[in-house]
Amino acid sequence: MVTCPSEITAISMADGYARVTGRPQTVLVHVDVGTQALGQGIHNVSVGRVPVLIFAGLCPYAESGELPGSRTEYMNWPQEPHDQKAIVRQYCRYTGEIRTGLNVKQTIGRALQFANSMPKGPVYITSAREVLAEEIEPYSLHKEQWVPIGPAALPSDAVRDVSTAVVEAERPLIITGYSGRDRPSPDLLVALVNLIPGIRVHGTCGSDVCFPFSHIASEGSRFSTHECTKNADVIFLLDSDVP
Repeated sequence: MVTCPSEITAISMADGYARVTGRPQTVLVHVDVGTQALGQGIHNVSVGRVPVLIFAGLCPYAESGELPGSRTEYMNWPQEPHDQKAIVRQYCRYTGEIRTGLNVKQTIGRALQFANSMPKGPVYITSAREVLAEEIEPYSLHKEQWVPIGPAALPSDAVRDVSTAVVEAERPLIITGYSGRDRPSPDLLVALVNLIPGIRVHGTCGSDVCFPFSHIASEGSRFSTHECTKNADVIFLLDSDVP
């Protein structure tokens, strides 16, 4: 665990580490104010398709010591928004709440399923202090039940149609987005381009190397419109958000 003086620093570190390793990372923040301080970092994680689990506390709900973790100070009242998850919901693949210590692992497992399934991205889990202070008997889960959703394959006729269109085109263009996340993909794309003369490759995202810029077929990478799209007679989008 790494202690960070700023939430934006924490989520940016988790973002970078998860991109490099492919392993989901976790960021712990303080209730609503810590969630808000994630700022543009959660936007970067969302559009970058990076698996990050964000956990935030909720203000205690017991007011007079009825349960361990009950409210103890003034800030336990003003730091209680109507819907804390709404602060980040539109950027997350999943939002949830742990409401009892008896399903902590199930809730986290479900959230990580969403974070690690394509398109990957952030998930947000909350829990009140009373739940975190709850005493339970240790238990375990079968991890193989909480795996990501497997990728879907193109039907054989679609593979034939795509390959025929690319081979028969005079000015085919491949636009990449996130395909570089799959480690073998760049080399396979180079092999395809070397096999079929005339193919050009243009990158749109910039956060992953999907095709080497040094290759003669590379049209570079940018977020906005590129001249190479104007004279292409076939455009093949490879894991790209926007044409």
